[in-house]
Amino acid sequence: MSKELSEMNEKDALEVVKGMTIEDMMIEVLSSQKQVKASQEAIKKDVEEVRSLAIEIDKKVHIDDVEASEIKSIISKQAYGFAKEYFDASGKIASQNLFASKKGQFIRLQHSHLKHHFNVTKYTHIKHTEAEKAFSYLKSLTFDSFSLFEIRETPRQKEIIALEKGDVA
Repeated sequence: MSKELSEMNEKDALEVVKGMTIEDMMIEVLSSQKQVKASQEAIKKDVEEVRSLAIEIDKKVHIDDVEASEIKSIISKQAYGFAKEYFDASGKIASQNLFASKKGQFIRLQHSHLKHHFNVTKYTHIKHTEAEKAFSYLKSLTFDSFSLFEIRETPRQKEIIALEKGDVA
């Protein structure tokens, strides 16, 4: 009957209610409560599904181009500083080629540390929601964050040194 009442105009519905007994009204109220409760349960289920979908979407949304550019900018600036610190500490004066090679090494190292820290195969696979954490992590890296093995002279750097000394046969 509650469906019938809701579809009637107000005047007709009042006439029907006047003719109802208290018992009929209680039945009508209980029926309405059951419908409300069923609607609430359906809404609750829908909200849970939306939350679940949001979590799944969050897992799939990676950093955007602006965030990737910011990561590259931070890495590049720091790589320059790390290369400078490397040569300052060693007391060596580096040629442009050798410095560029060492800077490239520090760029690769930072990318490697970043990917390892966020457990991704590409830095662009870092979640969008973790972009700020990635920026902070990179900024927290210092020259001492890298092992002696990681910052050793590479075969290419040794080749550059030999070429510049004229030691190539």
